[in-house]
Amino acid sequence: MELQVALDRMTLDRAVDLAGLVAPYADWIEVGTSLIKRYGTAAISAVVDAAGHAPVVADTKTADDAATELHMCFAAGAKAVTVLGMTTDATVRACAAITADLSAELLVDLLAVPPPRRTHLLAVIGQAPHVLWAPHVGVDARQERVAGVLGPWARGLRVAVAGGLTAADVAALTPEWPHLRCVVGGAITSAPDPLAAVVQMKAAMRPAEGKS
Repeated sequence: MELQVALDRMTLDRAVDLAGLVAPYADWIEVGTSLIKRYGTAAISAVVDAAGHAPVVADTKTADDAATELHMCFAAGAKAVTVLGMTTDATVRACAAITADLSAELLVDLLAVPPPRRTHLLAVIGQAPHVLWAPHVGVDARQERVAGVLGPWARGLRVAVAGGLTAADVAALTPEWPHLRCVVGGAITSAPDPLAAVVQMKAAMRPAEGKS
């Protein structure tokens, strides 16, 4: 199981401080959409510098003009980007092709994507090894449980799940989904002690790592 720490809804100074703090424990560090909208690609560069060896995801939620957005992010040092599953097939295909060419990763954000559209997207891209499928419970729908967005469709795929995950949620997911990437934001970044929180989150993943 992998941990992706999401930095969102905060100042850039705070994001940089947190990136340096959690980097030794994070498999990935995410520059959240709100940070990119507020500070531009400078936010990506700053977090990349602070993250050291931890690779950075730029959560662009790209919906159009894939080449422009993706190349801006990769020029800033990102190693992965996100595309909205609800956008056009052409944009999803373009994102998949660009990231493949650059040996980068692509997360397909499945926020609000109904099952028929998800099935279609799987056919459009196939099981490309650099693509992760990202079921996502958004902030405005956070009463929905994250576990409910997983299911048989995800078997055999690379999957990253996001949406208010706690250490207890992660511990509950590890036995059945040992290769899942968990995207965790507030449970770490808003904790009174973010360092203790990220250590606890990694500890919740250890049973899965033992089976890998």
